[in-house]
Amino acid sequence: MPSALKLQEKYGDALAVIFVECQGASRDQYEAFAWKSKWMGGPSLWTEERPFATIGNGLPETALLGVDGTILLQGYPGDFGKKLEEHIEAEIKKGKDAPADAPAGLRPAWKLYRKGEIAAAIAECDKIGGDEAAAARAEFVKGTTQRVARAEWLLDNGYVAEAEKLVSDLAKGTQGVADLESAVAKKKPFEPANVKKAAALADKFAGTKTAERARRFADLAAVKLSS
Repeated sequence: MPSALKLQEKYGDALAVIFVECQGASRDQYEAFAWKSKWMGGPSLWTEERPFATIGNGLPETALLGVDGTILLQGYPGDFGKKLEEHIEAEIKKGKDAPADAPAGLRPAWKLYRKGEIAAAIAECDKIGGDEAAAARAEFVKGTTQRVARAEWLLDNGYVAEAEKLVSDLAKGTQGVADLESAVAKKKPFEPANVKKAAALADKFAGTKTAERARRFADLAAVKLSS
């Protein structure tokens, strides 16, 4: 777990780390344990839903998915050696470049899109014209729509900081929640003052998903974990 969190910190938004609970613990138990272990508060996501089948019975098991969803590495992370970071860096580079099969004339548009300059990329496609440019334009629109949908999901589920990075104007009125998560995780999880702050935020933004997440943090402070 600490190694995965270090990779998340090192590569930032270029790497998405998802932790999957698979030993039968309840959500209250594993989230409370993660907070107390100072593993929460960053951009990593937590779930009990397995995004793909495991290949062994041992834990931990790690899988690295490429930018196209292909599983590149899977198994016990201690067996990966340097290959894990080498693959991560290769995929990050791939994500910034135009697809290998992109027509030469459209490579500048793809590079603009990969850099986040969506409007410029679409304008480039419109300037070039033709079926291939139209197909690339459609991909840019589709990808942007998916990012907006992801930002909305993140906001609805309490990942305020991540939502702000994708769509800055979606998180009005929720400032402070992301700061709470990152500060608490790195300092003293479930310190009474931080629990009180979370409860106050839940009351202030009652009726929102962000309030639900703040309330959940406060409630998790009371969960009793077995030694």
